Amino acid sequence: MTPAQINIRPFTADEAMTWRTIRLEALANAPAAFGQALEDAERQTIDDHRKIVSGPFPPFAAFKGATAIGTAGFYVLGGPKMSHRGVLWGMYVSPAHRGQGVGRKLIGSVIDHARGRVDQIHLNVVTTNTAAYHLYRSMGFVPYGVEPRALRHAGRDYDEAMMVFIIG
Repeated sequence: MTPAQINIRPFTADEAMTWRTIRLEALANAPAAFGQALEDAERQTIDDHRKIVSGPFPPFAAFKGATAIGTAGFYVLGGPKMSHRGVLWGMYVSPAHRGQGVGRKLIGSVIDHARGRVDQIHLNVVTTNTAAYHLYRSMGFVPYGVEPRALRHAGRDYDEAMMVFIIG
């Protein structure tokens, strides 16, 4: 598979079940990497998922054919003092498709989408996820701090690196 065979675009309202499937996969495969617990996502109804994909900031999907193999969310912070800042969240690529440029394409699509909307994009990444951390660095994100014990999963604490991409 080459990156050219991957279609990146926002989910549509009709793809709520597809979004739910890839989101549950992400939470099951990398529970320490996300703030949302798998159990919480499983309790959400299809209408809850439909609201996410049809809201003002639908998550992006990496599609190989009709199958979602990755996702990344983006939203703009609210209010006049913070609306120059966006957040990249929920970045995930299915294990079988990692190392093939899918993550880079997803992040690039979020950055392109953010241009003209915000001046900077923020994200948090668990410090033990070195592959993601290095991918973000290679895409121009700069670390500016670490939040200790930001997440707790299965009795273990995880620090998160806070990173920013300055647009322009």
